[in-house]
Amino acid sequence: MSSELESIVNEVVKKLLDKAEKLIAKETGLPAVTDENFHEIIKSNPIVVIDFWAPWCTPCYIYEPVFEKVANEYKDRAFFGRLNTDENPKTADELGIVNIPSTVIIVNGKVEDIIVGAVEEEILKEHLQKYIR
Repeated sequence: MSSELESIVNEVVKKLLDKAEKLIAKETGLPAVTDENFHEIIKSNPIVVIDFWAPWCTPCYIYEPVFEKVANEYKDRAFFGRLNTDENPKTADELGIVNIPSTVIIVNGKVEDIIVGAVEEEILKEHLQKYIR
């Protein structure tokens, strides 16, 4: 493939991924966290809670409404977002995420807690209450 064609294909793919991220945010009401915006998000928010998921992961879809409900309850006290690990492997690798769904709690830029699996609402809240008052 010529470099010009490759450049065009890469641009189209990037635009499609951007649209997909916006649709995900619109569907769940939660912002999409990406490899590109991750560091800015953790710099701009003292407490960040991220749901790491993938489109092929059935437990991720089971967990999504639980995460969204808790996010809506705590939205004034922390930033909540979702990161698609298939589209954003760099951040998942950087944080050592190997199982999904995983929920990562970051306080003042430092990973404080990683919750692995599609946990129940009460379990998620127990973890959050250690860092969110």
